[in-house]
Amino acid sequence: MPEHTASAPTVVLVAFYNKKALGVRYLQAALEQAGYRVRTVFYKDFNSVRPTPTTELELEFLRRVVREADPVLVGLSVMSSMYLDTVYQVLDAALDASPAPVVCGGAFATMFPQRLLDRGANFVLRSDGEQTLPMLADALRNGTDFSSIPSLCWKEDDGQVRCNEIGGLTNEVDRCGLPVINSTGACFIENNLMVLGDPQLSTRSYEVIASRGCPFTCSYCCCVNLRRLLPKGIHGVRTRSVKSVIDELVEAKRRCKKLVFVHFYDEIFPNLPGWVDEFVVEYDKRIHLPFTIWSHPKMVDLEMLKKLKAVGLTEVIMGIQSGSERVRRDVFHRYETQEEILNAIRAIRTAGVFWGSFDLMLQHPFETIDDLKESYYLVKQFPSPYELQLHGLNFLPGTDIVDMAIDQGLSTPEEMERIMFAPMEEQFGAYWKQEASQESQAWYRMIYCWQFKKFRARLEGWEADPVSHMEELEACYAQAQKMARTRYLYKKGYVVWRRMVMGLHRTK
Repeated sequence: MPEHTASAPTVVLVAFYNKKALGVRYLQAALEQAGYRVRTVFYKDFNSVRPTPTTELELEFLRRVVREADPVLVGLSVMSSMYLDTVYQVLDAALDASPAPVVCGGAFATMFPQRLLDRGANFVLRSDGEQTLPMLADALRNGTDFSSIPSLCWKEDDGQVRCNEIGGLTNEVDRCGLPVINSTGACFIENNLMVLGDPQLSTRSYEVIASRGCPFTCSYCCCVNLRRLLPKGIHGVRTRSVKSVIDELVEAKRRCKKLVFVHFYDEIFPNLPGWVDEFVVEYDKRIHLPFTIWSHPKMVDLEMLKKLKAVGLTEVIMGIQSGSERVRRDVFHRYETQEEILNAIRAIRTAGVFWGSFDLMLQHPFETIDDLKESYYLVKQFPSPYELQLHGLNFLPGTDIVDMAIDQGLSTPEEMERIMFAPMEEQFGAYWKQEASQESQAWYRMIYCWQFKKFRARLEGWEADPVSHMEELEACYAQAQKMARTRYLYKKGYVVWRRMVMGLHRTK
């Protein structure tokens, strides 16, 4: 990485509710390569259960960083609509602290550039920014014309929004370089404190992406619509070389002294022909850390899992979303069958992977009691052990399911606008929401409790009329939640133990 003197032009980057913030780390690497000093602010930590909005003292810390940096620009990574209140306050604070333009990027900014421009941002950069952000920084620094920069959006003097075609992208994502692992000059703002240094350096889990994009069309996710924005010739899924991934992990091991395991943050872990074969050889040779992947029922392959398990795969996280084929197909636009789901879970077990975690989205407006029952009866067929992650459905801007809800009369456009842009606490509350009929609550608890063998005989006895056993179900549910917390500690303990075993294997 190039070294820069104190006189080098500076850019301030801000990541929200994410100490890892891979996108920002890639941008920092690109800016440093172009000759800029970068001060990255990791603004607040992620907490899906008790998220906290920003405070005035935290905003003042942000202003202080911007004033001291005297930057060419301030870049805000706006990945989600769920924390827009904080984004807007930081945007105002940055504009107040410096004359430097504020540039927004990220998934939400890519989908809704005008919303951020109307709110006060000077520019929006859509899609990948490794090529285009340094181009914009150069233009602003030198006072030259920026109007031909690909992917750039801004307001003309007459108030009209201009958006250039998305460009500056490459299928060869290795060209984007490696993300910065030790962000020198970084700080972490949280709990009314500002701590200097990169908060990632103390992490026990390192997040890495081996690919960009997702091949699927799930209606509740913006990935499909982000893919639709890509220029002709740019692939919907772009995979890094094994060498690039391994080089990053080698550096992560060197920098993050407490590292215990790796989480591959790809939408779907790569399974290109030959890629996994090369990966397992290099991972076994150079990394020696337990790791987790995300997968999909249509992408799980037994032989691939066996190879990955042999070099450290300890957990597969997979979205099931509903046991109802109707909900999956007609609402979520997921086209896997019941048998494909069960075969995928069986493959995870057969491969000997230590842990399988399966997501279900329940108690939403599209779902009936019969759909909930189907989820229960599908879960009953899962081979143990496994973990269920049960949560609600968030209506996120830029997803196909929003229009579906409006078209089906489940919400008016005005109601949907309020739901999508509600305060952060309300949105995360909806994610864990369980406000439903008593019968819905009963079947939800039946599903949750089934993952623990000790309850199964009783649950089978209550299937004919679970509502009449609600008091007993509540007691089982409370006990199951405590068991889940104990299981979480056991799971983490196994990962630490596995790390020690793999470390011993390396020294032999």
